Amino acid sequence: MAIHMERKNYFFNDFTEANYRRLLNIAKRKYRFIRYEEIDRHDSYILWRHDIDCSPHRSLSLAKIEHKEGISSTHFILLNSNFYNVFEHEIKDILKHINLLGHCLGLHFDASAYPILSKGDLRKWLIFEKRILQSLLNIEIKVFSYHNPNPNILKYNEFRYAGMVNAYSKYFKTEVKYCSDSNGYWRYERLENVLVEGKHPKVQVLTHPEWWQKTAMSPRERISRCIEGRAKKVSLLYDRFLEVNERENIGR
Repeated sequence: MAIHMERKNYFFNDFTEANYRRLLNIAKRKYRFIRYEEIDRHDSYILWRHDIDCSPHRSLSLAKIEHKEGISSTHFILLNSNFYNVFEHEIKDILKHINLLGHCLGLHFDASAYPILSKGDLRKWLIFEKRILQSLLNIEIKVFSYHNPNPNILKYNEFRYAGMVNAYSKYFKTEVKYCSDSNGYWRYERLENVLVEGKHPKVQVLTHPEWWQKTAMSPRERISRCIEGRAKKVSLLYDRFLEVNERENIGR
């Protein structure tokens, strides 16, 4: 009974690829999808954003669905994720593929990695990470979002820093409706309700791709898939390295 109530109360069935496609189609009927640098051109719009905390693979799966539906979104890349490494050939190829599908790539910035005590410090480290991503992927980064921001970093809420739009700026907090799936459930309002009601002229939707799977499951099960998939991949890479170099794989 407890599991059934969790599934119902936290809308496990919302977080499937099939329902994702359905939500996109509801949004298409209500809103114009735009990019962050286009907001001054429209009085009504929806910004569809992904913070890639854990799974570029899931991000690519959603990007393909969006591409088929004729939708462009923005995928924010975390340089110091514990779940993936942007310097790996496979991950770089995935991110480039997402971009080639017509989606934007942004910087997902973890301020806790740096000693940021002033706006100058923030700008310095934003430029540092921005240049890495631009060089790595051969693209221009025009927007960033904070990763797990605390009150100290949220006070830096100007519209732009380091030549990038700040997705957590005061403008987005006061002028744009926000809907997020953080931690695998709807933190504020259920996305379907926001879209169906359509009462907000400007909407920013934040998803984290790891929460959207082929079948319904709990948030813990979803994140476990990412963890186990990563472990399996690293294990295969190790085995393949020994095989190619004709070395013994002792204990296998």
